[in-house]
Amino acid sequence: WLQAAGLQPGFAGSWDQEFPLAGPELSGRNGCNVAGLLPGRGDLADRYLIVGAHYDHLGWVAADSAAAGPPAPGQYFPGANDNASGVTILLELARLAAPGAAPSLRSCLFVAFAAEEVGLQGSAYFAGHLPVPLAQIDAMLNFDCVGRLTDRSLFVGGVGTAEVFPELLQAANTDSLVLELNRSGWGGSDHVSFNNIEVPVLFFFTGAYPEYNRPADDWPTLNVTGLCQVTALADRLLSSLRAHPGPLLYLPVAGTGSPPPDGDTPPRRAWLGTFPDFGATEVEGVKLAGVIDGSPAKQAGLAKGDILVMLAGAPVADLASLTEILRDCRPGQQVSLQVLRGGKRLEYLVVLRDRDDR
Repeated sequence: WLQAAGLQPGFAGSWDQEFPLAGPELSGRNGCNVAGLLPGRGDLADRYLIVGAHYDHLGWVAADSAAAGPPAPGQYFPGANDNASGVTILLELARLAAPGAAPSLRSCLFVAFAAEEVGLQGSAYFAGHLPVPLAQIDAMLNFDCVGRLTDRSLFVGGVGTAEVFPELLQAANTDSLVLELNRSGWGGSDHVSFNNIEVPVLFFFTGAYPEYNRPADDWPTLNVTGLCQVTALADRLLSSLRAHPGPLLYLPVAGTGSPPPDGDTPPRRAWLGTFPDFGATEVEGVKLAGVIDGSPAKQAGLAKGDILVMLAGAPVADLASLTEILRDCRPGQQVSLQVLRGGKRLEYLVVLRDRDDR
């Protein structure tokens, strides 16, 4: 598909970048990133933008799985929004990228990442084994779960990591989408691997949805008109970034907590079943944008809007600390948690489950 869009192989004559997977159930197996190059021209030709989306999802539940479900053994996770929607935008941006009239344009690497669902392993490997020098990479745009636009509201994270981002985003928003801009370059997707190496990042996300990580995440649930609107905004933004004459210097955003672990860390097994509100970074704790039906969190009584502040006896300061706490827990473990709801602190007991049993 990248070749059909007119791109060149992204890795020294190859479209593929194989890498070893980490984790007790993945050791000895490989993942594969796929990338294509769109060369620039003029004085900016040796500067690069990375456009990324992960193409892995949860796949099949093994037929011999002991999980009681749902999902039941043999069920399939289509991953229409997570993340066929992002791959759709990735491919369409590659197809739409036009020479334009500017005398100088940045080059673009369009990358489909593997192994995002097991600890951002594909993007972490790519960031550590770049096909071009790190000093020549100016920005990374990441599209993850972008097919469920609701009330015309689009979350864009990382706008504080380069000074020019807010201005260019607003100029690209000619369809008057409601942009929820967040300065932080951290979060739960592949852009974090590039924020780690001090590349300016933008993270596009259309919000929490009830079919997240469920077999029901299928194409009829997508907002196709909204997907087209996000693509159009991204196309205008990418065109302006390619031609932007000034530097795109990385700006660290303070007060966002530590980044999630890199791809060399085995993926966590314990599952709570919450979906964070990526736009609520001003709160102390993790505000919940949703709770997955049938999950440990739902069974314990957690609800959308709760702010998780304590888990397993450890304070939850942000999404990174929540990830670290869950990494230290085990499936089947009963732990206490505390949330803020309507100004009151509530405590619950929850029995964590294995992520494979979702």
